[in-house]
Amino acid sequence: EMGRAYFNQCLQRYRAGQMSPVDAATLKLMLSEMQCSSIDRCLQLFGGYGYTLEYPISRFYVDARIQTIYAGTSEIMKEVIARDMLGRVA
Repeated sequence: EMGRAYFNQCLQRYRAGQMSPVDAATLKLMLSEMQCSSIDRCLQLFGGYGYTLEYPISRFYVDARIQTIYAGTSEIMKEVIARDMLGRVA
């Protein structure tokens, strides 16, 4: 629910033309990491079967993992956020 609430807040900011790059980085980092954490826990229920293509969970895992890579890796998102927190320009 926290992720959804922050997403809705960012969506309102975006529509109003007030969303900053730091807001976008925070949103992407938070939701992609949350997705990976959730799918990792689900994958544990399937054991080795979770990695075989016969089960949908394997596709969910691949989709979740790529979220932390494309459109900026989680490490880059952390750097954008840290620079803002330290008052440095990106």
